[in-house]
Amino acid sequence: MLTSNNIAIFVFVMLQAACTLPFGSTGSTSSGGSGGAGGTSSTRPADGSATASGGANSADSVTAWGGSGGTTNAGGATASGGTISSGGTTTSADGTTSAGGTTNAGGATNAGGATNAGSATASGGSTGGSADAGAAGTGVAPLRQFDLLFMIDNSPSMAPKQDKLKAQFPNLIAALKDPTTGALPDLHVAIITSDLGTGGAYPNGSCGPNSNNGNGPYGDQGKFRMINAPACGVTDPNAQFLVYEGGKPMNFTGDINTVFACLASGVGTMGCGEEHQLQAFEFALVVKGIGNDEQQASFLRPQAYLGLVFVTDEDDCSAATDDGLFGASPGGTDLSGESGSLRCTTRAHECGGRNLASAPPGYPATAAFQADFTTCAARTDACPNPTDGNGTTDTSQPTSCSPLKDFKHLADEIKSLKQYPDRQILVAGIFGWPIEGQPALPYKIDLTPNPAAFPGYPQAKIYDYWPVCYDPQHFTTADLTTWNPVDVGWSATGGLRESAFIDQFGNNGLKYSICATDFTRALTGIGTAISNRI
Repeated sequence: MLTSNNIAIFVFVMLQAACTLPFGSTGSTSSGGSGGAGGTSSTRPADGSATASGGANSADSVTAWGGSGGTTNAGGATASGGTISSGGTTTSADGTTSAGGTTNAGGATNAGGATNAGSATASGGSTGGSADAGAAGTGVAPLRQFDLLFMIDNSPSMAPKQDKLKAQFPNLIAALKDPTTGALPDLHVAIITSDLGTGGAYPNGSCGPNSNNGNGPYGDQGKFRMINAPACGVTDPNAQFLVYEGGKPMNFTGDINTVFACLASGVGTMGCGEEHQLQAFEFALVVKGIGNDEQQASFLRPQAYLGLVFVTDEDDCSAATDDGLFGASPGGTDLSGESGSLRCTTRAHECGGRNLASAPPGYPATAAFQADFTTCAARTDACPNPTDGNGTTDTSQPTSCSPLKDFKHLADEIKSLKQYPDRQILVAGIFGWPIEGQPALPYKIDLTPNPAAFPGYPQAKIYDYWPVCYDPQHFTTADLTTWNPVDVGWSATGGLRESAFIDQFGNNGLKYSICATDFTRALTGIGTAISNRI
């Protein structure tokens, strides 16, 4: 729905030790922690705020970050101190959950005496069963370098969520500090948006060429955003991201929290409401020949962790450059009876194994639909498309396959950036996900008031995807049956594709609900998860 868009921040953290050996070398292993195939189901978390994605771990995600209960660590000693054995989702004392049941409870130590980076974090963040970062027990300290890329949804509904991010960002920075010295690691911090346009499918407006995106067909194109940088304290006129090294800022002045908040404000909320949250990472870090080669080379340090964080209130709609599904009437299909972004839902989700492009709700939507949210998932049958490198499909017409990009392919591209991706990447999403303390909201597509911002639609009501969570301070039980535009502004729709993407990283993926009253728990948890990998 164009009036309820997302912030996407995606935190990927990559780690590599300051030696030529992979983490856990010299014979150290992480014996357990991999679950079954990387599923795409939307299991509701126990606490609604922080869930590790490890319940659907791919087989290759047994890493030095993901040890299971009783796992032998680098020094050969078994982790102790309340270790939870594998099997099933477990809930720690602070209420966070770790899918896959592979946590080392707080205080477990390895043979070298170093504390495990276990997922029982005091911050309340959930890390999905992490173990030693690999250097503990080997006598080699890993480099304290972090390349952090934040993807912030800049669509119209994101204003209150962006404010939460800016207000609680200091919690992430505080968690990154060395507990002994108080020193921060060497940091690269960059910002991108969810706006990749729609390939010119709209002639103007937020999803078409406009002054905010340089009048191009692909929005911000994954380029690092440094809007109003001098006013924010950035001193280098050529800076593409913030640099903090050797205990001091290198290309900005003042507090990094203040500078980041100022830069984050610059992304605004005028971006396209058909967001490409996941593909924005691909454009920013992987794709060559679109003008981003220089930022990729300067941002990504070979010996650094890479951290991606996305903040968004709507599910991913990555399709570029195969943008035939966009536009007011793609292929002559009349979509005037539904919101502009509903096609990203009906053509990319399934519930109970049933394709939602079939009525109800149908594509175009012709009837209301409701299901238990936990029975719904991202479709895995992506149509052949040029950017996945496997063909072309006319997505302007109804298709039997999903017209959006393969989320597994997108994850594999990110993994290709590091030699040991299972031990060097952390993905964190703050997105549309159920939250504790609210009734279990269903997956629901139903009629809503036609937003005045889109007068091209003549109907008084149109079909749209209803929220799966609300900020508790902006929720009443009436919201279950009545579309309240004020409350909806503090809500989010279910991010099934985003959840499935995180699941591709197994124990190295974190999920937090964007509907939390504030992001203290999420950002502290993300920072702690990163810091524990050192």
